[in-house]
Amino acid sequence: MVDDKKKDNTASGLVIEVGNNVGGYAISESFGILIRHYRMKVKDLSLKQLEEMSQVSSSYINRLERGEKTSPSLPVVFSLAESLEIPYSVLMATIFQKTDDKEQGQPSISDVLIQSNFALNDQALSKEARSILITINEFLVDCKWDAGSKVKELYMLSEMLDEFKSAI
Repeated sequence: MVDDKKKDNTASGLVIEVGNNVGGYAISESFGILIRHYRMKVKDLSLKQLEEMSQVSSSYINRLERGEKTSPSLPVVFSLAESLEIPYSVLMATIFQKTDDKEQGQPSISDVLIQSNFALNDQALSKEARSILITINEFLVDCKWDAGSKVKELYMLSEMLDEFKSAI
């Protein structure tokens, strides 16, 4: 298992920290949201399954997803990316501050929501609010919205919107 303590990778000598400039890099708060999105929505994996695939402890992954751990080593980052099959371009755009907007391919709406910081009425959205917004987006894309499901789906959407409103 990869230890959840901050440590240098001897090959790179680099530890990434949120908001700090370690080796010229800073990890964004979107990293945890991205990991959670790919684990749950794209790959449909439990924390335990991802632990087995990546050799990173499930408790550490959970703390990364919640933003409690902010200094994963590069081997941890790349192990998670490989296990979740996250394209490195998406990973790098999310981990590091963007200095170039020339992305290859078209990102999904979820990727854009994960990678970007948004303001609502001149107030930055919290990580929780952004996560709920991503869930709402995915619900809208996945819902059937036919005569038999409209009422139930409309109710579910209204519940998610209530949750979003309370998070902002």
